[in-house]
Amino acid sequence: MLEKINGIVLNLRKYNDRNSIVTLYTDTRGRLSFISPMGSGKSGGARRARLQPLSVISTDLNFKATSELQRLGKINLVRAWNEIYFHPVKRAESIFIAEFLYRILNASMPDENLWHFIFESLALLDGMKKGVSDFHIAFLISLLPYMGIQPDVSDYSPDKVFDFSSGGFVSVCDVKGPFVKGEEAAAVLWIKRLNFFNIGRIHLGLKDRRTIFRNLLSYYGYHYPGLSSLKSPDILQDLFA
Repeated sequence: MLEKINGIVLNLRKYNDRNSIVTLYTDTRGRLSFISPMGSGKSGGARRARLQPLSVISTDLNFKATSELQRLGKINLVRAWNEIYFHPVKRAESIFIAEFLYRILNASMPDENLWHFIFESLALLDGMKKGVSDFHIAFLISLLPYMGIQPDVSDYSPDKVFDFSSGGFVSVCDVKGPFVKGEEAAAVLWIKRLNFFNIGRIHLGLKDRRTIFRNLLSYYGYHYPGLSSLKSPDILQDLFA
């Protein structure tokens, strides 16, 4: 039985000379991988353009629970991005977000609220005029509650450390996992300050941006192993150096 689904492209990779594997995060079935004929000529080029990472597409799915790869047929763009693929900073942000989501949403269950959050975040990035260079940080901060690891920063004091295991500020003697201290711990407070609505007004300095970004990736990596081999953060670091 055919069902209509919407999906955000997380990854596209070559499978053989005729087909590629497309990984989508869908609104009703979570993460799915598809085998997709890519075609040739103008039609093949148009199909590849619609399957760029973070493209939002719709398709008819004949779901087969016993198959690791579903078959991707005709696709339509749900939303065409105007700047994400062409603005140099937005392009770098999108490369990071696609790679990050591809890793962290591995084998994820359906979550329509999360799907709509990602979609609306991308729409915001596409139309942003200010604060673009801090978007990836605001995105990671805003994603925390959806991933079930929202930190509690209410107990901060300069003599405490931020414990990754508990997701809060504790005394050194109460640490249960990796932690950061001093200025690194104080930088965690940006989780409470920075969001999509104020990144156009708050300009992070290079040092603060790098510290917050590094801590966020380490915190995510502790709770979701497999993020340590991300390549795209280096692109952002080089871009903002």
